[in-house]
Amino acid sequence: MAKKNLLPLLVTIGDPNGIGPEIAVSLWKMKHRVKRPIALVGDFQVVLSALALKGISKEAVLIETPEEAKKACELGMIPVLSCGVNFKGKIRPGKICKEAGKASIAWVREATKLCLEKRAAAVVTAPLCKESVEKTVPGFQGHTEFIGEMCGDSRPVLCLVHKDWVVAHVSTHVSLCEACDRAKKERILKTATLLNDFLIRYKKVKTPCLGIAGLNPHAGEGGLFGTEEIEEIIPAIRELKKKKIKAEGPFPGDVIFPKLRSGAFDGVVAMYHDQGHIVTKTLLFQLGQVKKTGGVNTTLGLPVIRTSVDHGTGFDIAWQGIADANSLKDALELADCLALD
Repeated sequence: MAKKNLLPLLVTIGDPNGIGPEIAVSLWKMKHRVKRPIALVGDFQVVLSALALKGISKEAVLIETPEEAKKACELGMIPVLSCGVNFKGKIRPGKICKEAGKASIAWVREATKLCLEKRAAAVVTAPLCKESVEKTVPGFQGHTEFIGEMCGDSRPVLCLVHKDWVVAHVSTHVSLCEACDRAKKERILKTATLLNDFLIRYKKVKTPCLGIAGLNPHAGEGGLFGTEEIEEIIPAIRELKKKKIKAEGPFPGDVIFPKLRSGAFDGVVAMYHDQGHIVTKTLLFQLGQVKKTGGVNTTLGLPVIRTSVDHGTGFDIAWQGIADANSLKDALELADCLALD
């Protein structure tokens, strides 16, 4: 039951042609597990179609402001906030579509604005299609970078979270060649410092232990397989220790994650997207099995709380009523946990 005067959690419904709408409406079944009211941000007709697909009989109501979400939830209705943005196309499951991309990123923009204005507690994002969004937002890289730019940070930190498994990334949606160029001391320091602050808040530990990954095989093997560890990563670790942040490494990628799983670290700094994502999704995704998709993507260091699913639009299964909402449910609970009263 939502408490008095708590700001709502805004859930963007993602790409209308993907699984976003159907997993977003599924959140209504768990509203009792969060203390804040929930409001979906998206097209009202798309939400109605998703409710019909999932066989959810609760009534949806179109609201004009986030402040109306609490009353709607108390009346047993699903509040939908369009923010004046409607999907002007037709639902075409699994299709890349300019109008779908335009609407889905506009909902993210409006939800983020409301959080910046302190009218919402957090934004929780269902998946959108980068190719569709790029048709109206040239150079679009993803939610993380887009929201970061809105908040005045061109280098936000992407962090994957699932219970005790926490991995922050020095770089994300760039080529592997560019990712190597970005493995610099300054970026590593920023990522590790933000991860440390997050772990203090999330795990309630006073001095978290961070594992710092190497960039090269065998963490460079003393310079035999690359010098980035010697020139950038080790100096960053030394600087972290001067700041009283407990950081160990650099460890090879094939060593650091088994150590994280064993509990040796509270969190890990990965040097690039696939280093952290592949092992995380291998552990958390049991594709083809019902209710076996887990993990949350959250953005560190911003003035707004933003969490998201740890998967894509699921175009191959969109609008078949079989999409797994567990990752989005986890994202909602994490947003509720992190948001300040």
